[in-house]
Amino acid sequence: MAGVPNRTLRRVLDGAINYGTDTIRIALYDNSTAYTFDPVNDNFVSDILDGGTTAQELQGSAGYTGSTDRQTLANVTVTQDDTDNEGVFDADDVTWQDVESTEDIQGFILYKQVGGDDTTPGDDPVLLVVDDSMTDAPPSLPLATNGSEVVVQWNAEGIKTLSTP
Repeated sequence: MAGVPNRTLRRVLDGAINYGTDTIRIALYDNSTAYTFDPVNDNFVSDILDGGTTAQELQGSAGYTGSTDRQTLANVTVTQDDTDNEGVFDADDVTWQDVESTEDIQGFILYKQVGGDDTTPGDDPVLLVVDDSMTDAPPSLPLATNGSEVVVQWNAEGIKTLSTP
């Protein structure tokens, strides 16, 4: 299952995270370091993309060469689905062109950017982790980086839903 840190769940409920108005970004990580999501300790970007101890951000020669190639989600929406009785967070699919790396993409993280740039990853809370080992991961993960286009395509139901039991 896609991972949401426990801290993020609390911060959504206390209003500190607003999916509709915050700057939400995506970062890719590769399979060079074995990584398993930890909902207790993986709270900030720096907890996961820590230089390769936990997970290693994708490093390549083209298309995605590190943190400068992270993208901001476009056309973010937060809607109410009365048919399925849930709230839905969604955005446009994300595309990188001509991605070339010696490693494959193991997964990605969505996070709230704090401070207007990515220079303070210890301040940027993780909102969602999607990893190739999770049961609901996209079937395309791990994804080869062979110089072609890389697309993170969201589920037709949205990126993340919230419903009552």
